[in-house]
Amino acid sequence: MSEEIELMMRQVKLGGMAKEWRSVQFVNTEQYVTDLLKLELKEREANRINRMVKTAGFRVLKTLDDFVWTSAIELPSGLTAEYMEELQFLEPKENLIFMGTVGTGKTHLATAIALKACQEGRRVRFYTAASLANILLEKNNKGTLNNYLSTLKKVELIVLDEIGFVPLHKDAAELLFQVISDCYERKSLIITSNLEFSQWNTVFGDNRLTAALVDRLIHHSHIVIFSGESYRLTQSMQRQRTR
Repeated sequence: MSEEIELMMRQVKLGGMAKEWRSVQFVNTEQYVTDLLKLELKEREANRINRMVKTAGFRVLKTLDDFVWTSAIELPSGLTAEYMEELQFLEPKENLIFMGTVGTGKTHLATAIALKACQEGRRVRFYTAASLANILLEKNNKGTLNNYLSTLKKVELIVLDEIGFVPLHKDAAELLFQVISDCYERKSLIITSNLEFSQWNTVFGDNRLTAALVDRLIHHSHIVIFSGESYRLTQSMQRQRTR
């Protein structure tokens, strides 16, 4: 009989109940039904968040618990780690720009903050700058760019990782500029780059476009500087010493 009950629950898409209903103690009818419904709602919320994390497109998952704040991370006046970790920058549509050398934790922090936003039910997308530029170029060539941009308008936070690693094609750079412009005062961006702003023209290939892009970005942005040695290099050296 219990297998039949579980089967019927799954047929009416009550997967949370189907997995856990045997563990619910019966005191009275109202309490029992309430506890069953709570199980189902909890399961659905967990599934929804898992879908949002998957849709975000993270390359790897990093958490704030695993991130180490060091003296090599320079925060601008008025900005605190808590402000970023608690996602307070999202409400005023502010941007976070993480600049510094390779391997110093920029992508880890960007990913961890974006993952927390997902876990709190916010729509997030994660791209490298080159991958988004290529996607935009492909959509434009296929005539589906407007549909893709419409989906991005529903997103609350976009992460653009690794601006500076790959020079962009002229058309791709212009399309990426369009996305960043559309985000201005409408949603938040987290951007990581190994280049100072003065060097971004080597990525976008156009001084006027680069100047306009930087101007929009920094208006509502907190710029965090990452310095010091590569975290990955340090870990590798430590492993070698251990061996």
